[in-house]
Amino acid sequence: MTTVLIILSILCIAAYTAVVCIKFNGVPSSISATFYSLEHKLWFGATMWLTAGLLMPAILESTPGCYQFTAFLACIGMMFVGVAPNFREGLDRPVHITGAILCILFSQVWVLLTCPWVLLVWFGYLAYTAWGMKKHWNGNFISAFLLTKPMFWVEVAALLAAYVTLFILL
Repeated sequence: MTTVLIILSILCIAAYTAVVCIKFNGVPSSISATFYSLEHKLWFGATMWLTAGLLMPAILESTPGCYQFTAFLACIGMMFVGVAPNFREGLDRPVHITGAILCILFSQVWVLLTCPWVLLVWFGYLAYTAWGMKKHWNGNFISAFLLTKPMFWVEVAALLAAYVTLFILL
């Protein structure tokens, strides 16, 4: 059952991300930014909740009790993101940002404690960013960096590291 939940969780976030990238002709600045482009806004929140909700029992079952809280906080962070999708204003902003930080930070702490070598995936992110900055170089470091869509790729790298770690544990 654990394997099924992990696969359904991956399919949920991967399908959502692929569909919005295809529909809107490219990579968004972040997965969260897709909320503003959607005609039916509930899709974003539903995807975050479903992804985290399917993942939670599987990741908690695979994690030793002494650091289960890291897996729990990562999933709860994604749920916060889904509950508060409007990260540009209002009460949603601090809830969304807190959720995103919890999700990314604690998912990577969980990976570090579970299978630290999987964090090598971040070298792929760094290499892509360096290549992208060179490609988009216009004399301005910040501009070239932002053109690589860093938040989107940070989110993808964090998800990839977590799911690869889970599959190693199976």
